[in-house]
Formats: sequence, C-alpha cells, structure tokens
Amino acid sequence: MKTTVPYVRERSDSYWEIVFEDPATGKSKRRSTGTKDFFEAEGRFKEFLESDGEHEADDGPRLRPRKDGIWESRWTDDTGKPRRKSHGTRNQEEASAAHAAFVQQLTRPQIPNRPTIAWVVDRYYEDYICREKPETTSGPMAANVGPLKEYLGHYHWDDVTQDLVEEYIEWRMQKPRWSVHQSFEGQYGETSRNTACKDLRVLRAALRRSKKNKYTSADPDFEIVEGDPVRDTKTWITMKEMERMIAACRPQPIYVNGIKTDRERDRTHIEGFLLIALASGARKEAILELTWDQVYIPETRYEVLESVPVPPDERVKGGPKYREIRGANDPIDRETGRVLEGAYIDFGAGRGKKRRPQIPVSQNPRLMEYLLHTGDRTQPYVISYKGKPVKSLKKGLAEVAKEAGIPKSVTHHTMKRTAITHMVRAGIPLEIIADAVNTTVAVLKKHYNMHRPDVEAAFGDALSIR
Repeated sequence: MKTTVPYVRERSDSYWEIVFEDPATGKSKRRSTGTKDFFEAEGRFKEFLESDGEHEADDGPRLRPRKDGIWESRWTDDTGKPRRKSHGTRNQEEASAAHAAFVQQLTRPQIPNRPTIAWVVDRYYEDYICREKPETTSGPMAANVGPLKEYLGHYHWDDVTQDLVEEYIEWRMQKPRWSVHQSFEGQYGETSRNTACKDLRVLRAALRRSKKNKYTSADPDFEIVEGDPVRDTKTWITMKEMERMIAACRPQPIYVNGIKTDRERDRTHIEGFLLIALASGARKEAILELTWDQVYIPETRYEVLESVPVPPDERVKGGPKYREIRGANDPIDRETGRVLEGAYIDFGAGRGKKRRPQIPVSQNPRLMEYLLHTGDRTQPYVISYKGKPVKSLKKGLAEVAKEAGIPKSVTHHTMKRTAITHMVRAGIPLEIIADAVNTTVAVLKKHYNMHRPDVEAAFGDALSIR
C-alpha cells in the first residue's frame, strides 16, 4: 500500500528526509532534514507541515549532505534542470555560511548590458540603503529616489550629461512640494534648487557604487551647483540671551483660564539641552541619545548619610531592621566654585560622517550642577520628559526663545553654531576646536573665520576712514 505524502523516511546514508507531492506537477519530491536523529527529524517535519505550503514550489537552493558527508547546495535552474554545488566541507556550520553566501550570489539580479538609471538607483537604494542603513536614512531618501526614476529612469547610465542634469533641476523645481510645506491658502509652493541637488547627490552616489560593483564602467561626470541657502545658517545666541533662555526654563505656575493652579510647568529637559549644547557643540541627535552611563564624573561616591528604622509593615522576616539612606558626595566646592577635574561626556559613535565628540565638562559648574542634581537619573536618557526620551525640542526652543525676548529663529542647530562661535571668539585655536567638536579646520575657517579675534586685531583700523 502506497504511503500518503507527506511523510518522513530514513535514507541509506542514515539521514532522514521529507517526501511530499509537488502540486504543480503531481510528482513526489524530497527534502533532507539534515540530521540522522529521528526525534530531531520529527521536529523539522512538524515545522515543514506548519509552513503553510511554502514547500510546494520550492526550487530554490537547499543545503544537504552527500553520501560521503560533504555538504552541497542543490537547486533547479530556469530550464528545470537540477544543479548542485559542493562546499568542500563536512562541517555543517561552515557549510551553512557558504550556502548563505552562495544563495546571495545566486539571487543577485542579472546585470543588463547597458543599465538604466532606474535599475542603478534601485540597486543602490534597495540592495544597499534599505539593507544596511537605518530607517532614519532609507525612509527620507525614498522622496529623492522617486523623482529620479520618474524623469531619468528610462535613460541609460552613460546618457547622464551636464545638460541633462540641468534639465532635471528645472523639471524638479516645477514639481509641488509636500503637502506639509504648502501655504495656508492652499497654494502649492515650488521645490527649491537645493532639493533637486539633493536628488542628484543620491544619483551620483548610486552611480559611484554601481562602478564599484562593476555594473558600470565609469564614475559619474557631472557637476552639482547648489542654490542659495533657504535657511539662516549664521544665527547664533549671545551669552546674555542664553542666560535669559535658561531663566525661562525655571519652573513657573500653570494658569488655566487665567486662574493659577497648583501645578508647575517642567522645562528641565530644555534647560539640560541648552547647557549640554552650549558646552559641547554636539548635534541634536547626539545630545538627545545621550545616556547617563556616558557621563563620567570622577570621585563621585555614594556614602551612607543616615540609618532609619524600617516600618513594621515593610519588614521582612529575618530582614534588616534599619535602612541605609545613601547620597552622592558633591564634587562642586560651593565656596570657591571649583569642580574636580576629569569629568567629561562621551557622546559615543556617530553614524557615517556625523562624528561625535568627547567633551570635558569639569570647568562648567552650571552644567555640573544639572548633571549631579537637576537631571532625572532614574531614567536612562539624560534628556527625558515625564519618563520618556525626547525626540525633538523644536517647539520648546521656539517658545523659550520667544519668552526670553530673542527675535531670532532658534533651532537645535542654532545651539551648535552658538557653541562654536563662542569658542572662536574666545580665541581658542581652531585645531583644538576641530578636535573638540569633531570637524575640520577647513570647515571652521569657511563658516566662523569672521569671529576670530586675531583676524580682527590684524586688520585693526588700517582700512578705516577718519
């Protein structure tokens, strides 16, 4: 009597295999369980039955041992012919790694003789960005990939010339912006030239990676001419303005319909961001992702301040009758304002070219006061609000700046520019600043050279008219 499929059976080499029927052809097919243990084979057979028919059309590469113990990959090619590739090892772990690499190579898309822009951009975005980069990178980039494929997708990679690039910019600038960027009157604003150039930078990166993967034979040969900045890149905050902003973060009573309540607003997280940003010149992401274990303060010990009796209703049989109350010693000398040396913040590893600094903070009593006493150390993140990490302070910074009477657009990056500007104005050498904020001297000279006191002193009144 014929056994009903699927079922599990033992082969002549003592390995167990699963026999099932291919619904497309009606023929019996076999799949090795890769084990000689019956109970382990039964478990894999159960997983096979629970796979909801995934095995029905399985012609993909599968790993199985030969009779001599050597592992090999077997698959069916496009013509229906069975194929196999030996991995030359009897070790199953080594064979599994080799099989995974082989499957990845086998499933790579076939390279066309003359790839189009759409094909090149898809390989860059889907095979590289979406697989190896975080969602914060791949998500926003989708808005750049779409227009590129829409206008340039049918061109071949070697058709991209400077004239075609300029045509794309003109076409892109006529496209409407996202709905969140539309004006309140319902008018669709036009896309800026900088947005079009951002698309082209994605295209250039895709073509360069295509050259490295040998999909194409040459690097891109076109120039990207940026437009005028659409945002203010020169705004910075004076120390008096900073003092007013920090003062605006102090607790204030909350009024509802003009009536004072017993609640107070909490802007501790904004105060912490301002202090850390001013002291470090770090980027928004580095500060908001900062955890307490990245803050190093030497000679901070927890000492027993007093012992108090444990209430009777909280006592445990055989447990202590007294509870020790511990507190941290204070590295700040309240009389002289001196702080023990060696405290610093390590902002950790950045992403890509967005490097992160390690900043000493011992010389900053106001920030040390926040790190030691004001910040909520019951939470993992240094900047937290109501027990949760903070993702953005855009609205909070704008409200604090308005309340402090600052007629400037204050954003997260404004604080980084402010910190670097005050470092340059204080006469700190650019090399030291570059090391502190993890940038280059060339960038500092380009954006902050006008604040250097040695440059101002060198000019003096030589060009003034009396």
